[in-house]
Amino acid sequence: MIISYSNNFSVMRVPRSGSTSLAFYFFKSGLIADTDVYTLEGGFSSWEEYDKFNIDNGLDYFKLPRKLFGLDSLETVQRKFDDARAKSAVAADMPCVASIRHPLHWCGSLFYYTKERREALLAANNGVLTEYQQKNFDNYGDPNEAWDYGKDVANRDIVQTSLDAQFSYFPDHAEVFNTENIHEHASKFILDKGGKVESRIQFRLNPVEHLTSYLAEMTEGRKKEILDFYAKDFELWEKAYAVYN
Repeated sequence: MIISYSNNFSVMRVPRSGSTSLAFYFFKSGLIADTDVYTLEGGFSSWEEYDKFNIDNGLDYFKLPRKLFGLDSLETVQRKFDDARAKSAVAADMPCVASIRHPLHWCGSLFYYTKERREALLAANNGVLTEYQQKNFDNYGDPNEAWDYGKDVANRDIVQTSLDAQFSYFPDHAEVFNTENIHEHASKFILDKGGKVESRIQFRLNPVEHLTSYLAEMTEGRKKEILDFYAKDFELWEKAYAVYN
């Protein structure tokens, strides 16, 4: 989350929606003053330090420090607008921006991140998972099974299946940027504010074959379930997508 008191706007970090890329557009815009507030994964002392770490490690998520993993390390980064407002960190009408992803791609991104994380843990621990890891990862062998497990509210305490709707992170008055056109949306907002945009920024893109495989394996019925379940997210994504496509 970024709160720019100096320029009167906030940036919400919606999980798996390109929010790291979005955040760095603003970090590098010149619109964030020393008196403003932002939170970072892993306890980096500044966005410059985090940027250098990303560059040095080839943007490989699995090379990030262990303290970057888990809800406790991300809850302030991915803080919701309503929570910040309730604690008087932002005014109810403060301008806000956030990214949003097509719900099917969003669920696919979660599936493949969790699946890769499970395989990395198995490799690192001689094929053995702890009880906690099994509870987190054992439902990610098949996209359909993963969705059936994750949509159950009883499982929402599990970090990897936290599937709160994207729109729950930002207020109704927020400007929403679709993942595919973050550069265009962010550039317009930043330039209109008198900031700068030096280049296109893209962090940790999902391989195209991952999403293609996910969509191919999902049944049509479950795809419809996802789109119905996240109907408002899909509506907001379509509206943002139409601006530049």
